[in-house]
Amino acid sequence: RRVESQSDEIDFMGTEEKIINLQWPFEIERWVKILPKNIIVIAGESNAGKTAFLLNTSWLNMSKFKINFFSSEMGAMEFRARLQKFQGNLQYWKDNVNFRERSSNFADVVKSNDVNIIDFLEVTEDFFKVGGMIKEIYDKLKKGIAIIALQKNKGRDLGLGAERSIEKARLYLSIENGKIKIIKGKNWANPEVNPNGMEWKFKLVQGSKFIIMEEKKPKSWYKED
Repeated sequence: RRVESQSDEIDFMGTEEKIINLQWPFEIERWVKILPKNIIVIAGESNAGKTAFLLNTSWLNMSKFKINFFSSEMGAMEFRARLQKFQGNLQYWKDNVNFRERSSNFADVVKSNDVNIIDFLEVTEDFFKVGGMIKEIYDKLKKGIAIIALQKNKGRDLGLGAERSIEKARLYLSIENGKIKIIKGKNWANPEVNPNGMEWKFKLVQGSKFIIMEEKKPKSWYKED
């Protein structure tokens, strides 16, 4: 390969922390900060609520951010049916979220300064390549972020690609039927509270609404003893 002897200076003196005030289902923003160029991974079992989580995230933020939603599994009719389960009319969704059909090479289409939602990153073989796919998306980002859904096997915390899928993530969530867990929260919102390992039980209604189930700490995140 051609030798590249130049490298960009990290100007930590000429920058300041700029938090992206994204609002999440389950109030994850209380525990983990999201910064520009962050990768967020949502690893979920089949039919556990990944798409519902991503659509709820879109709903909560589409009045504040430019959102691009790339879907690899739903066509127009299915999207229409899912979106009708939320408040507001279909025109409001159309005016505020850029829905696109896409199944591969997401780095070619993500917008560098927007909120990019990928539902989902399909991997059918060579799972070790997941890390490279995520890095390509990361390299495309500037001030924007990417929220990437991955399939995961039942009983596992990490999605397909395992450790390769978590390397670039600043927030990594694992979803199974009735439970969401913070596997990795790199930038703590509260310096005194480590969010890693926190869980929250829920019930998904009509594929769109999360009902919080009371646990040891009612309506709150908790850690297993």
